[in-house]
Amino acid sequence: MTGTCLQELHQQAEGILSSFIQETVSAFPRQIVSAAATGSCLTGDYIHGKSDINSVIVVSEMTPEFLDLLASMGRRYGKKRLRAPLVMTPEYIRRSLDVFPVEFLDIKLIHKTIYGEDLFSDLAISTSLLRLQCERDLKAKLIHLHQGYISCSGGGRGLRALLIEAYPGFFPLFRAMLSIVRPDKAPSLPKASVLADIEASFGVSMEPLRETKALAMKSGFGLDWNTPKKIFTDLYRITHELSLAVDKLSS
Repeated sequence: MTGTCLQELHQQAEGILSSFIQETVSAFPRQIVSAAATGSCLTGDYIHGKSDINSVIVVSEMTPEFLDLLASMGRRYGKKRLRAPLVMTPEYIRRSLDVFPVEFLDIKLIHKTIYGEDLFSDLAISTSLLRLQCERDLKAKLIHLHQGYISCSGGGRGLRALLIEAYPGFFPLFRAMLSIVRPDKAPSLPKASVLADIEASFGVSMEPLRETKALAMKSGFGLDWNTPKKIFTDLYRITHELSLAVDKLSS
């Protein structure tokens, strides 16, 4: 299963990321093995100036000097919405597939190599470990949601921030869940398609996540603060339902 349905890397994101990669490669030409774009700039969900630009850099060796370089570039590129890259070594990838199968599956599905070797298209991801992490992470999300609710005293503004923060983390899990129940079909990549496919495969409405996206697009001024509480209640419920559904996949 590979990311064959990827759209092109967003043009403006590509310019920012290419400049960043060129600068890092120029400083450490022998240390960088591979550099790739990943995330929403490849799925059609990218909005210039609002969406983050994500990347993965694979180095032959992790050194303080390389991290110092990235740190020195952070503020300048952060203003352009370029997030700090994931940095790893080939050995780290080999030894971590069993620990982070969901995250590596998402990189496998959604990446475009900009420099060096493509180290992600042929990754072998264990289905049983994917299922285990999906169940664990969904249950962890339940804990995070109810702790967040308590922390913000159930207030609308705090709940809005909690929902918006939680929103993107569901999609790697959903793509992993789809890959488990539809092993012969690559998961959808755009978020809207992922939600539709989860509804079709698990029979659980994804409307709370659609409402969360709409909530994020609105300014706080004039917002009905009862809305975040309703969305929270529905999102908590469907997260619980999905955790039970994934648990049943093990039997």
